[in-house]
Amino acid sequence: MSTVLPIKVHKGAGDPVVLIHGLGNSHKSWTYVLENFDYSKNTIIAMDLLGFGDADKPSDKEYTVSDHADAVITTLDSMNIKSALISGHSMGSLVAAEVAVQRPDLASKLVLLGAPLFKRVPSRYTRLKFWQKENLYAKMFRILSKQKDITLTAANGVVKFLPLIKGMEITEDTWPAFKKSLRNTILQTKSYNDLIRIQTPTLLMYGVLDFFVIKKHLKAVARRNKKYVTYDSELGPHEITPVNGKKIAELLQGTRSTD
Repeated sequence: MSTVLPIKVHKGAGDPVVLIHGLGNSHKSWTYVLENFDYSKNTIIAMDLLGFGDADKPSDKEYTVSDHADAVITTLDSMNIKSALISGHSMGSLVAAEVAVQRPDLASKLVLLGAPLFKRVPSRYTRLKFWQKENLYAKMFRILSKQKDITLTAANGVVKFLPLIKGMEITEDTWPAFKKSLRNTILQTKSYNDLIRIQTPTLLMYGVLDFFVIKKHLKAVARRNKKYVTYDSELGPHEITPVNGKKIAELLQGTRSTD
């Protein structure tokens, strides 16, 4: 049975906008977006994903993209949400896309920010070629998923020395979900293949300084699914900053053009 996730923000009036955070984050990663919404225009809903923040952390879950999407769907159904614009950041983009695949009635539109799409996942024995990002990222992510102490120390360093980055919560409690989600939600090709066929209007947005996105894959998806998928870029990193938080809020509320 799927879990109902904790709703951390449920505010405003009008058509719903659902926010799904990324790996090792909580709903707080949307802080700079939440600060810039016009709550008279939309009902804003933000939750903590399975295994993160204040959500349940079941040890028997594999934390696949389907596991995360099932919990989001159960939560939206429990709120009697019939249709919403769904936006995901990083891993949350993959979860949002899976929600639209499983329940297209729930997603009127997708806005996917910094989606880490893999067209193929190199095996652990693939010879590393640093100019091929899939090889580099797969190797890096596999190392992270095995090095608990290093990863927790690095996350604590980010929280301490980069206070503008909000919502990073990689702790002893969230480590099992982080490790499994990294392996089973990001290192997969289902999301790439689903977006090629998806029939929900979808915007793929990425920052030109985003280290973690394989930009050619976003462009390939938009090229192969021209009817439903577009892509655009803006100046910024992978993380949501005060500057791009305002731009994202305007984008989600339809007051900013992507042309």
